Amino acid sequence: KNVIKDRIGMKIDEEDDSSQLWTPDSIFNKLIPDTFIHSRSLLLSGLEDGLSLGGKHTLSKLEEGSGLAVALRAIPLEALQKIVFGKSTMTVEEVLAVLEPNYCRCEGGWEGTDKQLADEQRKQEKFFEGDFKKYLREEASKNSDFLEEFVQFCTGSNYLPFASPGVDKPFKITVEFNFTQPEPGCHPMAHTCVDTIRLPGTGIYFGSFDKLCKKMKEALAQCSRFDME
Repeated sequence: KNVIKDRIGMKIDEEDDSSQLWTPDSIFNKLIPDTFIHSRSLLLSGLEDGLSLGGKHTLSKLEEGSGLAVALRAIPLEALQKIVFGKSTMTVEEVLAVLEPNYCRCEGGWEGTDKQLADEQRKQEKFFEGDFKKYLREEASKNSDFLEEFVQFCTGSNYLPFASPGVDKPFKITVEFNFTQPEPGCHPMAHTCVDTIRLPGTGIYFGSFDKLCKKMKEALAQCSRFDME
């Protein structure tokens, strides 16, 4: 907004003494569209340079049947439009929509009774629908980078991949409750190869929302040091 305000009254061509001055109409009809197109042209030029390996492969060679050309033709047009013209942001509702809980996992098998297992699953379900989603919503409202950090912790990528409508297996982030690891009250674990965040299966942060927030904050801050499998 300040940039637009500062432009009004200045010369359109600063090197031409007879140049017209910027007006609100010329800013919105010329400056903004030209700036938008220029920024996108830089992106497209960089994309072309990367795909041609700095000019080593011409577009004609790519069209002659290279594996790269085949791969590019398989990208849905809608996905390409989102990459080039879309926003690199995500909403908390989009993140919540891809979460898929996986309850009562155990590395060595459950040693308790069926009733005890059912009781634990009810606790996990309550935690997932309550404190866990509350945590995501609250942190997203306070920090504009939080959702990207959370998704990167779980998947290794700081964006949600594009999925064509009607695909058999849409992208999901698994929220796994495991009786073996991590232990009650310990930091969440990430397994990026299977897009999973693993939480304690029992004693889920001892019912303390503040403890959950603290452990998640520490895990996200130190995720680059975690052994993500």
